Amino acid sequence: MTKFEQLPNELILMCFHYFDFYHLYEIFYYLNQRFNELIEYQTKIYIDLSPIPSKKFLRFCFQLNQLITASQNYPLSIVASDEHKFNLIFDDLFKDQFSKLKSLTLSDINAATIDDIIFDEPTKLYEKLERLSLLGTISRGDGGIVDTECLCVGLISSEMKSLKYLNLNFNPDEPDCTVDECYATTIIDFHTMIENLLPYLPKLKTLSIKSLGFEEYDSYQQSKVSSITTTTNSILPLKLE
Repeated sequence: MTKFEQLPNELILMCFHYFDFYHLYEIFYYLNQRFNELIEYQTKIYIDLSPIPSKKFLRFCFQLNQLITASQNYPLSIVASDEHKFNLIFDDLFKDQFSKLKSLTLSDINAATIDDIIFDEPTKLYEKLERLSLLGTISRGDGGIVDTECLCVGLISSEMKSLKYLNLNFNPDEPDCTVDECYATTIIDFHTMIENLLPYLPKLKTLSIKSLGFEEYDSYQQSKVSSITTTTNSILPLKLE
């Protein structure tokens, strides 16, 4: 019977791929020098913050920081649905280690927080992100609706030079309006999309949004098309898959 440690590096790395990085680190790191080196130098780092216990989170941040500093193996993806953890891992002590991040999947995070991290000048994530998903409820900070608008203006701009995949399936937080006045989904006007959004994202291949409006804003409730992914046609100024 073949033991796990007897497998070639290629097969071990394939097995490692099925673990989120926290559990991979907790289970296999420190077992032997070979596993340590595979994790440090050859494993692609995809981080999901959800399974990391709060009591161990700060310790994990320091361990991750040390590993990245030593190996120069930078994280490629982060999934976050806890604003406290998200703020901690992007603290000034650690955020430089995420300068090569390619993918962000965020849910239930404050719009101002997302804006600050993506458009932070030292890390310049806006130049490198290839995939961005905003899910759940994107709440507003002290700036109210201005926070959400600033975030959207930034995302729909030429600054997002590398963005290939954009998923806007979040529910905007509307704490100050009545139920009848609130829209429960992310809505983008079709004209706005083809005139103001797509021309500024030249590398965009996939755009997924909650609803697409074909009439004026006050008629969205009657005209929206629920949960669609836009596909290429002759009207659009670039090719979407």
